[in-house]
Amino acid sequence: TEIYTLSLHDALPISGTNASDTQALVQDSLNNILYISGSGRKLHALRKSVGQGFLAQTALTTITTAQTVLSQTTNAGYFNVTGRRIRVKGTMIYSTTSTNVATISIALVLNTVTLCTITTAATNTAASTNLPLQFEFEFTVASLGASATIECHGSVKANIGTAAAAAIAEYLDTNTAVSSAVNLVAAAPLSVTIAASAAIPSAQLRDAVIELVA
Repeated sequence: TEIYTLSLHDALPISGTNASDTQALVQDSLNNILYISGSGRKLHALRKSVGQGFLAQTALTTITTAQTVLSQTTNAGYFNVTGRRIRVKGTMIYSTTSTNVATISIALVLNTVTLCTITTAATNTAASTNLPLQFEFEFTVASLGASATIECHGSVKANIGTAAAAAIAEYLDTNTAVSSAVNLVAAAPLSVTIAASAAIPSAQLRDAVIELVA
């Protein structure tokens, strides 16, 4: 078995197949991804994080309209691969007030297109601090190009009680179709945002990862 090292963006088609040989290791030198060339010359990416893991970020304050929780910009064409699959997950803490009862919306945004939004039930009516919230999204590239589409789903687990140790509730997305057109040819920021129906005093990302699944 011979081993080939090729540049995915310079030498291979954008469809995610290996046109040169069926037995190969293929290095995407631009994005630092190693592929195994499997059956039908299909490239299977070895799992890795898209960027560095995100540790505690600066707390966001007075949240109503969408604020960015995390953002990672990739190289041009990074997502423009047939069947490319990405997982985004993280842990947050947030605070509530006794005067504002609010639903919380967590969204995944690629470039300027919202792929998925998940909204919790209303928060408690007490002033509470450091309530935990976790999110996880996965998306798969359905079609390619400057007007690509993406299939995206996810869940949010949130404590909307009055104490951090209270039971959590889980909320799912309601997507029934692929996304609207999104440009996958250009470099595109992948972001998670938080919004609320009434002001919540603060929210902070404690830990997150954007992970290449396939």
